[in-house]
Amino acid sequence: MTAKNVIRKTARLASYYNSQWFLLYVQVPRESADRIALNKQRHLINNFRLATELGAEIIKIQSKNIAMTIMEQCEERNITTMCIGKPHLDIWRIILATDTFNSLLKRLSKQNVDLVILS
Repeated sequence: MTAKNVIRKTARLASYYNSQWFLLYVQVPRESADRIALNKQRHLINNFRLATELGAEIIKIQSKNIAMTIMEQCEERNITTMCIGKPHLDIWRIILATDTFNSLLKRLSKQNVDLVILS
């Protein structure tokens, strides 16, 4: 699933529920402007533009801890539903085994935030 598809599906869900929605980008140190390829920067900017056109508020945060940053934003903004795209199967297995994803799932369940995996 591409980022554009996730953005479009999330926009439809937000419209259906008549709710505000956010696109959160957590920039880890290896993705700083001087380290990320120009073509990837262009894709990121285009995704931000699409989300904005579809009604999202863009949140960009630099952090080393993705799960903690996501949960902080859910708490600060009273977010009750989080949407992510389903990665390719091999990547999905890797993600499920990572501390970041496991930590995120534990925190989501404690804060009663629903996780929607878009396919």
